[in-house]
Amino acid sequence: MISHALVDGPHGPVLARVPGDAGSLAELVRGHYVGERRLREVRDLAALLAESRRVHHLLPLFGRVPAEPDIWAELIACLAQELVVRRVNLTRVPAAVRCVAALRELGHPLAGLPLRLGRGERWIRVPDFQSGWVPQPDWYIPEHPEVAGLLLDGRTLARVPGGEPAIVSTRQEERLITAAVEHWNSRGWAKIFELPGAVGPEELVPLGVNAFLPDAFVAETVLNGQRGSLGSVVAELFTSAYCDAAYSSGLRGGYGRLATWRSVAGLVRAPADASVHRVNELAARWRWLAFRITRRTPYWTDQELAVGALSPRGKVLSLLVCYDTD
Repeated sequence: MISHALVDGPHGPVLARVPGDAGSLAELVRGHYVGERRLREVRDLAALLAESRRVHHLLPLFGRVPAEPDIWAELIACLAQELVVRRVNLTRVPAAVRCVAALRELGHPLAGLPLRLGRGERWIRVPDFQSGWVPQPDWYIPEHPEVAGLLLDGRTLARVPGGEPAIVSTRQEERLITAAVEHWNSRGWAKIFELPGAVGPEELVPLGVNAFLPDAFVAETVLNGQRGSLGSVVAELFTSAYCDAAYSSGLRGGYGRLATWRSVAGLVRAPADASVHRVNELAARWRWLAFRITRRTPYWTDQELAVGALSPRGKVLSLLVCYDTD
């Protein structure tokens, strides 16, 4: 779900009274978007502008380079990334490059994100801000107990080569993995396992990924999935980060993209401060799994997410299983 606070506000549709020139828009955001909710509101405004206005009408806004870490800097940082996730290559826009360089000098958290999509982001689809519609990905996994011959069920670890797997993730790594769903009212679970012997994705079928889940979790949840790709997992993480949760607003394009790559970094055990380019390089070497969650006892959920990553040598397995509910 996407919040419509900006579209149907108490003073009429916001977009109709948003000026098109940078100076007037800067004055508007400085005068209107104040208080504790301003970050969420500016994120929403950036998404609404990127969705509703033509790109060539928005590019002149980058002519006003941020000079201080104020609300204009926040808007222009979010707007740049909203355009990027909509497949606008801002590396070809000198004004945008100058703005991001200024944001980097100001220490803005979005300034380290690339100004065009990378190879791991080719399947990103931006949800429709005004309607809340989320596009169906090409790699959708239907809810069926056997998907592409890959049944990830079972509770035995008898076929793990060499003995029992060990949990090796730290709290910091687990927090990093869940970055894309930090706004969910979630029942979530993230862990990294060191396996006693090397396995491939195909060997996880008899092994049973559900064997790694806690007893209380697997009592009501079964994971069914297939061999995925970095692109499919990045797309799922991005949608989870972008969209509203049951009781909180989504992170939108800029912070959603940042959180997505933080989650990927956690899954492949990259440093939290690694660049997107570096995380992409590391993640391209891992094998990826995507799951659908089947519940043994039905209950209401707003969103759900279950993904996994297997290290190049097949000795480390990372899992993220999470659903947003009341």
